[in-house]
Amino acid sequence: ATVIESMGGYRQWYAAKVFYNKVNPIVNSLMNKGVETYIPTFMEETYGPDGLKYVRKPLINSLLFICSSSEGIRKIGKEFSEELRIYGDGPTFQPTAIPDKEMEIFRIVTSAQDKGLKYLGADLPEYHTGQRVRVTDGVFKGAEGHIKRIFNDRRLIVTVEGIAAVATSFIHPSFLEKI
Repeated sequence: ATVIESMGGYRQWYAAKVFYNKVNPIVNSLMNKGVETYIPTFMEETYGPDGLKYVRKPLINSLLFICSSSEGIRKIGKEFSEELRIYGDGPTFQPTAIPDKEMEIFRIVTSAQDKGLKYLGADLPEYHTGQRVRVTDGVFKGAEGHIKRIFNDRRLIVTVEGIAAVATSFIHPSFLEKI
């Protein structure tokens, strides 16, 4: 049986660390099986003999998000055991689902193609301090996070708990509401 045949049940997002630069082959294999995936990307300007080009690159190397049932994600973890590890809780190694709202907000921010978007690294407690806000307008409308001074500018920090933190470019205060 293929992975997709036994993936019934409620689908949630999970994060996986991919090894050996195998993100694209894994994504292609999962897409062929009907499994939804997400890779946070950004557009990089490059100058070459043909002039200015825009190249889409992963924002966070080796990070892949997979939408699956809990049974399905375990099967994916086994099928690709040499190429990836599903993020899970330490003691039991059970895959940890990402709350829908958290993933939705992370996707809003990382899909906006904002040139000022920065990957800050793993989610750390310091990214959960500062005023909690919601963006009411602009490319990040609907995003929620904490306002923090990063790179000498006030930025919105959005996290996927225990996995990653990103900072947006400056957002005008008139587009922010406290929550």
